[in-house]
Amino acid sequence: MRLWSARVTGFRRGQGLSFRAHLSNPGLAVYTQLLAIIGPIVLIAGIGFFWARNVSGFRSDFVRELVFYLGGPCLVISSLTGSELSAASLLAMGRNAVIIAALCAMIFALLIRLQGRDLRVLLPPMVFSNSGNMGLPLSLFAFGETGLVLGVAYFVAMTVLHFTFGVVLVSGQFDLLALLRSPFVLAVMFSAAMLGLEWELPALIDNTIRLLGQMTIPLMLLTLGVSLASLKIRDLVTAVVYGGLRVVVGFAIGLALVLLLDLRGAERGVLLIQAAMPSAVFTYLMAEHYERSPETVAGVIVMSTLIAFVCLPFVVWLATA
Repeated sequence: MRLWSARVTGFRRGQGLSFRAHLSNPGLAVYTQLLAIIGPIVLIAGIGFFWARNVSGFRSDFVRELVFYLGGPCLVISSLTGSELSAASLLAMGRNAVIIAALCAMIFALLIRLQGRDLRVLLPPMVFSNSGNMGLPLSLFAFGETGLVLGVAYFVAMTVLHFTFGVVLVSGQFDLLALLRSPFVLAVMFSAAMLGLEWELPALIDNTIRLLGQMTIPLMLLTLGVSLASLKIRDLVTAVVYGGLRVVVGFAIGLALVLLLDLRGAERGVLLIQAAMPSAVFTYLMAEHYERSPETVAGVIVMSTLIAFVCLPFVVWLATA
């Protein structure tokens, strides 16, 4: 029987999961570290999935509004104002998110047009990734608080794009006032003002916001599982093809950008993770609201999420290597 000893160091400020092991089989350490990062995502989303299938009373609309109006904005404020990262690093991550979204939009718009499909139906789930429900927890578990802050910067940029370009694409209309009223946009503006003026929140307010923000990631994962349990696939071929392309093309663009910009450390890892995320669940809600074949969008979301779960070990391994 082979003996091995290992020491796992927990989360520290600005650090992810550190796994130090002396093993006769070094591959075991890699798998254990990957399991520690990916496992909580699968387990908590699985609890949400099981709850939706077997337990009544999960109010998805209430939880979604709780995250959108309270928990999410508090997470943005606590992450950005409490970060030791420079504003330049956060802006660079946001810029990279915009670049990835723009390249995805161009590539998939061409593909959808060549197939004679409807851009307003298929383009949103191909452009907007699940950088919140899945991307933020993975960034946190892989790179600690530094990863969470960078993940939030990516998520905020994607959210702003969704409420501008995404709304225009699906509805054909643009409402600037609605964008400015978005809690996430207001949270970003507030955080930018605090950082620019070099102000600090009183300890009472800061601790309250931080505590409210901490509920966001578990609620996001539970809601992800509940959403997957309720979405149904109608067009399996479209769902598999576009779902797979969402993950593969997004990751390929992220990898190319990482190599081109020569990114290192948490910035490199978070960008790779976020770029490989599946379609955002919110694109289904938009499709349903504007009656843009929501069943087709649901299929793409479900399959891209399942494919992403399969690919996560490789993505996380490459991101943390």
